[in-house]
Amino acid sequence: MRYQSFQCDLVRYPFTIKLSTRYGDCDVLAHINNVAFARLFEESRIRFNLALHKSDNLSHFGRRDRLMLVATHIFYLAEMNYPSDVTIGVGVMRIGSSSYTLSCAMFNEQGDCVAVNQSTIANGENGKSSPMSDELRQAAGQFLMNLEGVEVQE
Repeated sequence: MRYQSFQCDLVRYPFTIKLSTRYGDCDVLAHINNVAFARLFEESRIRFNLALHKSDNLSHFGRRDRLMLVATHIFYLAEMNYPSDVTIGVGVMRIGSSSYTLSCAMFNEQGDCVAVNQSTIANGENGKSSPMSDELRQAAGQFLMNLEGVEVQE
């Protein structure tokens, strides 16, 4: 698996979030470490999930479609230093019957893409996938990335 160049284009993402790094995110050289990148992407996925379910808290988890992160890949493209504010773009690349592919891209204060995260989010219970509800499929469809003019490689 490899990220695709269109994933580094913030205007293609229908959902964005601004986050700040913390002192604990850096090493002795003030570089933001890889675990911090993963946490920032995690936070963006959770905030996206809240928007997807039109919720302002986590009470919806486990009541409707049970979404599980089943795969995630992070591509580190550039270093970041502390302190830094980042913008993360989030969008759905593909919707299947029981899962969807989510793309997230992190941009530094200068607007450069510093990392890409691609994840598969599946609906299921007890370790087995199950079809997503029509409600969830429609909600995910509202957050489709603008893929006009690009060929998505699976």
